[in-house]
Amino acid sequence: MKYRDLRDFIRQLEQMGELKRIQVAVDPHLEMTEIADRVLRAQGPALLFENPKGHNVPVLANLFGTPRRVALGMGEESTEALREVGKLLALLKQPDPPKGFKSALETLPIFRKVLDMAPKVVRKAACQAVVLEGDQIDLGRLPIQHCWP
Repeated sequence: MKYRDLRDFIRQLEQMGELKRIQVAVDPHLEMTEIADRVLRAQGPALLFENPKGHNVPVLANLFGTPRRVALGMGEESTEALREVGKLLALLKQPDPPKGFKSALETLPIFRKVLDMAPKVVRKAACQAVVLEGDQIDLGRLPIQHCWP
């Protein structure tokens, strides 16, 4: 399954029961991370905190908190795809040189997979709807999470 963007992925996760929207105000200082940690340890859903205290930017937590969601994020249905990606990355880290022309041709599908992994560059994206520059930039506007310990 492929996704147009993060919003589409979130929508699909919600339909699958893999995402829970939290509409009550939650403090990003200690409270949000505690909730996210407990849900993660229970192999629970991703969490979308829609109303972080003191901020108007939502927080998405535990998006890739389970192997299944990692596979879904890669556009795959099963976690077996993760093993295939692991094998591919291991091969790329220490490739075996081809033993001949036929062997070289057999590796072409592998490198095609690598080329398919390249990021897609677009001219306009939802993340560019609001662009802050110069004095407008203030990281304090972001709901930065704090945890302890």
